[in-house]
Amino acid sequence: MSYRIPSEEEVVKAIENCLARTPHMRSQRELCEAVSAELACQDQDYRIGAQRIRRIAVRNNLVKLEITYSSTDRPLSDTCPVCGGSLRSIRNRTLYWDTVELMRNCDSCGYSAKGTETRPARYGISRRLR
Repeated sequence: MSYRIPSEEEVVKAIENCLARTPHMRSQRELCEAVSAELACQDQDYRIGAQRIRRIAVRNNLVKLEITYSSTDRPLSDTCPVCGGSLRSIRNRTLYWDTVELMRNCDSCGYSAKGTETRPARYGISRRLR
């Protein structure tokens, strides 16, 4: 059983076509199924994962994400779990002049990690109007 990986341009066109028909999708899985079906119309051997579709859509400014978070005990990393970009630390100074990290933000996709709610649980995906 062989498969082929579509190029980024083909994936961008497939995402645009899917979002033109359905401008709001309730989950990343729904977007993945729609884009996979769109790519299967071009070539039956194309295979693509949900994470790659999401990252391509965010990188090309095609979607607006509404992220629902869940809590985790793992420490924060320096890379964004949504788009793979770097996280910027937001700090505050205490009364004793110590610095405390309040949250970490991603400038490219809007991911925000505060306290223990750091893991993205669900993505609401909307078409970004240009």
